[in-house]
Amino acid sequence: FLVPRDMSVGQFIHILSGRLRLAPGKALFVFVQNTLPQTSTLMESFYDASKDEDGFLYMCYSSEKTFGAYPE
Repeated sequence: FLVPRDMSVGQFIHILSGRLRLAPGKALFVFVQNTLPQTSTLMESFYDASKDEDGFLYMCYSSEKTFGAYPE
């Protein structure tokens, strides 16, 4: 994805959740270098601190049932 510099990690996760069409009751978690970033961090500063030597920011994601969610 190409995102605006001033987008927060939390906003990015929200957009990604919508694109992945996650079921209600599921939360999306994003990791970079096995670290869960703070949702208030701007993507620009996160990119600058964590980008790969090839210039890309590689992220892994995972979804989990949230507390109180009904079983599927």
